[in-house]
Amino acid sequence: MLPTEEETRLWIALNRAHRMVHREMERALAAGGLPPLKWYDVLWAIEMAGSDGVRASNLRDWLLFEQSNLSRVLRSLIERGLVHETASDTDKRAKILRVTDKGAELRLRMWGIYGPQIHTSMIKLTADENAGALLRALHALRPKDE
Repeated sequence: MLPTEEETRLWIALNRAHRMVHREMERALAAGGLPPLKWYDVLWAIEMAGSDGVRASNLRDWLLFEQSNLSRVLRSLIERGLVHETASDTDKRAKILRVTDKGAELRLRMWGIYGPQIHTSMIKLTADENAGALLRALHALRPKDE
């Protein structure tokens, strides 16, 4: 079955909005002399895992972007001392990731730009009386296991 004209317009609008908002956020971070948004997302995801850290193989569950570039981003973060990697106590093949103090400080500096950018972008949507319906509809698209 093919999408309706309205479904197609909505799909296009969602994708254009996503690209536009991310481009604006990337520009704002670069203007502040800060690294790309993917770095923030990885640092945030590792921090959200708590003090025990997160297995590198489980990190994708927390990410807000596709995993294809994850190895490269992680390597950069580790090389710069923003993330610490250790072998798991229970499975020596598994890598446990933890954000360093330097990484946490960088993520907070990035949030100083990223947070206001989210607000600027989302205030247009949340001011609309249909924002709750849009959020519920977007959540309905998620896989059942999330």
